[in-house]
Amino acid sequence: MNWLKFPISTLAIILSLFTANAQNTGAKKIEQDFEKYKQEREFDYQKFKKQRAEELKRMQQEYQDYYNTMMGLKSYYTEKNDTAKANVVDDIIKFEESITYALGNRIKITEQVSISPTKNEAVEATENKITEPYIPSNTNKQPGTETKNDGVNPANITNGANPGTTLKPHPTDGDAIPILTPVPKTKSKITSPFGIRMHPTLHRPIKHNGVDFGSGRNAPVYASGNGRVVLAEYNRSYGNYIVIEHCDGTSSLYAHLDRIVTTKGNRVSKGNLIGYTGSTGRSTGAHLHYEVRIAGTPVNPVEYLKETKP
Repeated sequence: MNWLKFPISTLAIILSLFTANAQNTGAKKIEQDFEKYKQEREFDYQKFKKQRAEELKRMQQEYQDYYNTMMGLKSYYTEKNDTAKANVVDDIIKFEESITYALGNRIKITEQVSISPTKNEAVEATENKITEPYIPSNTNKQPGTETKNDGVNPANITNGANPGTTLKPHPTDGDAIPILTPVPKTKSKITSPFGIRMHPTLHRPIKHNGVDFGSGRNAPVYASGNGRVVLAEYNRSYGNYIVIEHCDGTSSLYAHLDRIVTTKGNRVSKGNLIGYTGSTGRSTGAHLHYEVRIAGTPVNPVEYLKETKP
């Protein structure tokens, strides 16, 4: 075809038609590619949700087994008249029940676990020693005063912050996901991981529901995400501890604290100071025991440690 025979105006019209057709074809291709991308992402997302649900179901069963084991141990030590160890286990059970109750969850006993004796049941009395909540040097402890198991020692609450709103964080709040490492980077070495370990007091393989940071004493402890403080109290095994409820059923827990600087009901933001590390409760040394829970079930916190503070 000799394009020179066509008037310029006709050529312009033909060119515009070709251009429009090419644009329509390109737009259609882009739309098709985008639709394919959405379908693939939706498939990946649904696959992820299914895997996550299966994983959480497995974790829930492991947690249920852990609780049943604690109940079995309590019966076992009670029958053996081993009061010291029975008390240790009872304090752990009370700790778990307080947390699940505060988060609106429940634990049910599905079976009675039979406990067998270990090779070395004898434990020195000093290994069952309970470290009292730390009393600041400028506070005089009155003779005969005992710390209640169901509340934090008032001497360890070092500020007078007024309780804030009790509304839950909005699920779309990105900072409500507990991804901040709760201690400074220089204090964040994990000395005891999540999973089965030899319990330092019971001398049995027991599930460790969190991780321990070898932070030493008086390291600052930060809220790992926006949320509401649902517990700030004392337990004979876990010492001074805090539980923060975040969004979508997620919560974080901070235990063996030397001091607590927040109160139940407070709204906190990611990075807020909430306490200082210590060795309260049944602890072999100053550190931070840290947990992340979904719907009350402990999951491996390492998966959430995405950010750190200097």
